[in-house]
Amino acid sequence: MINDKFHILVVDDDTRILKLLKKFLQQNGFLVSTALSAREAFQLLENFIFDLIILDVMMPEITGIEFAEKIKNSNKNLPIVMLTALSEPEDRVKGLESGAKDYMTKPFEPRELLLRINNLIDSHKLYQKEQNIIRIGGCTYNLLTKNLTSNNTDIHLSSTEQKLLDLLIESKNDVINRDDLSIKMGDLNPRSIDVQIVRLRNKIEPNPKTPKYLKTMRNLGYVLYL
Repeated sequence: MINDKFHILVVDDDTRILKLLKKFLQQNGFLVSTALSAREAFQLLENFIFDLIILDVMMPEITGIEFAEKIKNSNKNLPIVMLTALSEPEDRVKGLESGAKDYMTKPFEPRELLLRINNLIDSHKLYQKEQNIIRIGGCTYNLLTKNLTSNNTDIHLSSTEQKLLDLLIESKNDVINRDDLSIKMGDLNPRSIDVQIVRLRNKIEPNPKTPKYLKTMRNLGYVLYL
């Protein structure tokens, strides 16, 4: 089974804090990317899927408040923890109004930060589950609307591809026989199943030639790892 680590983006113009946070979070099982500015962070968001952002407020050019507002307005629904030396109640309110889900003042206790991160990620995953949202690597698939997206961009699925993906998700992490798929797909011939698998793989895999999620099990069938 594929067990991807949760991916956290840390944005801070202080290299010392970036290094400390990256080391601490990696030691606690997270995949971590870092950015020294909001501009760098935006570039990373274009190319990777993140589960949470840790964000400094007082940054040059684009502040953490402005960055959080842009994330909020993009409808990414990505949990943000703000870190700042500003401790006045009005500063906290501004941070939460901008789109942050939590707010911690520096200096902070790393173990408390870890607890808050885990709580936010758990809440976000629960929200996705309630919204019938399935994550497949860098893509998300809505079981109700049948929309497949990657980096906030819609990926077109034919009705056949939608049905096939639904069946694979229904049997996630278990091998489903090609003949069984054929019957469930309305007696679609096995060769056509193979073609649809390839097309679907091209849309959900980072590298379709070496698939991580939609795998072919020789002489058995197919399996979708989630």
